[in-house]
Amino acid sequence: MIFIDTSILVDILRSKQIESSKLLFKGLQAGDKGFVSVITVAELSAGAYRSPRKDALEKTFKLLSLVHIIDLTTDIAVEGGKIYARLVERGEEIEMNDCLIAATSLSLSIHKIVTRDIDHFCRIANIEAVTPEDLGF
Repeated sequence: MIFIDTSILVDILRSKQIESSKLLFKGLQAGDKGFVSVITVAELSAGAYRSPRKDALEKTFKLLSLVHIIDLTTDIAVEGGKIYARLVERGEEIEMNDCLIAATSLSLSIHKIVTRDIDHFCRIANIEAVTPEDLGF
């Protein structure tokens, strides 16, 4: 099971795709289970609506069809708030969206997040932040 941050999907949606992220998604097409937070859906949708490309939203949903989208629950929201508060207390604040994505991953007992934002996710207890390259893609 692979939990994927928004940044990896952005790699795929860009016109200049990053090869390792592309290979990761080919693995998902071959049967690996990939998961994303519904927060990622919101972030990607915002990007698609702002894009000058007419097919941006369609491409976004086609890509999202390859992964399992995990909805935000009250428990996940509370855990995300706890993660955020602890980071603020330590002077290591990151975006709330990243805290919610991490909390979603932890709710599935997945402690590894594939991301380009290593510096954000590595601050969160019980999360290992890795790139596709770290996984051999």
